[in-house]
Amino acid sequence: MSKSHRGVGLRKTPNHGRGTCPVCKTTGIKVIYDYELDGNKVKICKFCKGHFKNEARKASKATPAAEASA
Repeated sequence: MSKSHRGVGLRKTPNHGRGTCPVCKTTGIKVIYDYELDGNKVKICKFCKGHFKNEARKASKATPAAEASA
């Protein structure tokens, strides 16, 4: 059966959630993820969200290893 409610939230947003990502400057991409950048809440794309999440994960792994060796 079809899924009639898929994407209903995006249909209600301007331009169906598409725009320019303020981080990577890609145009025509879905910018639907909230992120705090320089003290301002902005909407970013899926790729930038993953990039920031991976950076945070790598930073958290690096911190305990540095403390253990010291």
